[in-house]
This record gives sequence, structure tokens and C-alpha cells, in this order.
Amino acid sequence: MASDLGTPRPYDRLMAAADALPSSQITESAYADVSVAVQKWPGFGAFDAAMRAFPQTEVFLVGGVLRDYFRTRKCTPKDFDFFLGGLGVDKFIERLAVHGELSKGPFGSPRWRPAASSARYADLVPIARFNNGIWRCEDIVDALNQFDFTANAIALDMRRGRLFDPQNGVRDARASTMRAVRFDYPEEPISPESPLTRHGVLWIRLLHYAGALGLSIEPFTEKWLVDHAQLRMQAADFAQAFFTPNLRLRPTP
Repeated sequence: MASDLGTPRPYDRLMAAADALPSSQITESAYADVSVAVQKWPGFGAFDAAMRAFPQTEVFLVGGVLRDYFRTRKCTPKDFDFFLGGLGVDKFIERLAVHGELSKGPFGSPRWRPAASSARYADLVPIARFNNGIWRCEDIVDALNQFDFTANAIALDMRRGRLFDPQNGVRDARASTMRAVRFDYPEEPISPESPLTRHGVLWIRLLHYAGALGLSIEPFTEKWLVDHAQLRMQAADFAQAFFTPNLRLRPTP
């Protein structure tokens, strides 16, 4: 690639051992298409400059962009989710704030709207502060193993072009399968000021994305949804904090 994205940079520490696949095993077209989509983003110039200014900050693209690409072979992102690790994370975010507006997303992580286009934002999640109630994350695999469903738990290292897929999310995305990563999140509010619980957010997101994306719910995930159907009562609070969920799909008892 012509830009800094995908160009190997030295790290002061080794990444933890994980399922890291070189871009050649993803397919050349997948890596190229995702990279081109990022480069077309109006915020790319400022983001790329920050990557150059802080070469020891790890930058991973995660979530919907990759999920939808592997599911449909199309890459038309509405927004971006980047997980940041290594050194200089806070300075990296401060650098972006100079070139746009910084606010907080629903989970409290920084949300950056570039001055070039405030309509397409990027959520910037420091890996060390990513908290889903289970354990403190030290690397991107720790974070992916606390995601909601497998097709979301995919990360692309934007410096080295490696794919991290510890939950077989690419397989499930290609098969249009909804499979939860785990169910052992603590039953507690997502934040001290929110009525939403971690299980409530998980239940609503699993059902929403299964319906919105046309994913078939695998049996174990479907049983959990049926057994916890009372969590539907949190839908109004979820809509206020995030977006109006699509809950028309109903799990089969």
C-alpha cells in the first residue's frame, strides 16, 4: 500500500502468541479492499499522520467493517472501530483531537469525528482500558475474546497486515452464523449511571444483528437467548443509549 497502513513498524514488545495470519492467507483482495475503504475515509489523512507520528502505537481495525466484508465481500463502512495498544496511546488520541472533535461513545471510550467529515466517526478503544467485566486486557486477543459474537471478534493489524481471529469469526461471517463468544459476563450495569446490564446489552445485540444481517443463530446461542428472554425488557434503555434495536426475530423455544 502507498500509505503507512500495512507497513511494518517495530514494536518495543512482542505481541502475545495468538492466531495471527499473514495477509496472504486472508486473500489479497480482502486486505486490499479493506485498506482502500479506510483510505477513502475523509479522516484518513489525519489518522495516517498520527500513525506516522507514533509508530509504537498498535492500531487494529475491528468489528463491523471486517464482519461485513467477510460476510458480503463488500466494504462500505459507515464508521470505524479501532483498538489501540502498545506505547503512546493517549498521545495518539490527543493528536487526533487536534484534527476533529473528541467525545465519548456509549461505553465511555473516545469517539473521534474528523474535521474533514464529522458524519463518519471512529471509536478509539485503548486495549488496556477495554473492560467487559471479565479481565484486564493486555493485547488484542484478550480484547477479542471478550467481544459479543464471533463474526465481530476479528481484528486487522493496520501496520503489519495480520489478521487476528481467535474465535473463528471469519468462518462464521462467511457462513452467516450468529454465535456468541461467551456468556460469563458479570450480571452488572455497563456503567454506574446506566440501567443497562452486560447481559441485557449482549442479549439485545445478538438478536438485533442476527435479524438485521440475516444470520442463522446456532443452537447454543439460541438456547441462551430463549432462557434469558426477560432481558428484552431492557430494549427501551438500550435504544436510548445506543440505537433502536431490531428485535422482530424471535428465538425458537
